[in-house]
Parts: sequence; structure tokens; C-alpha cells
Amino acid sequence: MTVTQEKLLHALNNRVRLAILEALKSGKKNVTELTDLIDAKQSNISQHLACLRGCGLIQQTRQGKYYYYEIVNTDIIHFLDEMTVVINSLNWTNEQTKVTCQSHMP
Repeated sequence: MTVTQEKLLHALNNRVRLAILEALKSGKKNVTELTDLIDAKQSNISQHLACLRGCGLIQQTRQGKYYYYEIVNTDIIHFLDEMTVVINSLNWTNEQTKVTCQSHMP
């Protein structure tokens, strides 16, 4: 696995980061708007925004007194959409079930 692959998988390997990316698919949002949409505290969302920025998936722009966040390019949106297609093809029916690998995960 390459470092860039690891970076992408790290960015996607968190419920809050995925929720942020899904929310940003429809356009720019500030932290308050994201907090209203995502079940997480503002400080937690801010930490995950910093991670996504560090991984290069989103960018921050200032408009007045607010910072807005947006996805860097549409390839990320296409990737998320394709990920949903793959997940749907796996026929996982229960979202509440934890996915574990009994060989490698406790």
C-alpha cells in the first residue's frame, strides 16, 4: 500500500469525517452548519475538518467572519458515490451491525 493510499483510507476511516464529506457534497458549509447536520460536538467536527484539510480532501476559505469548507475536487464526490454503489452491492442489510474480521480484529 502506498503512502497516498494510506492517507486516503485514514481520511475515510471515521464516521464523523465521512459525515462531513457527505455534507460537503452539496456545497460549502461552515462549522455551525456542519454541527447542525452531524451528531458531533463543534470541537470534534473542527478536529476532523483539520484532518481532512491535512489529507488534502477539503479546503477552507474565509467569507466575512466565518470559515467555509468545501471538497477540493469532484473526484472525491465521485469516489464517495462509487463507494456507496459498492456497499449496496454487498447487500449489507443492517447498518447497526459492526463489521469485524474475526481473524484480525478483537
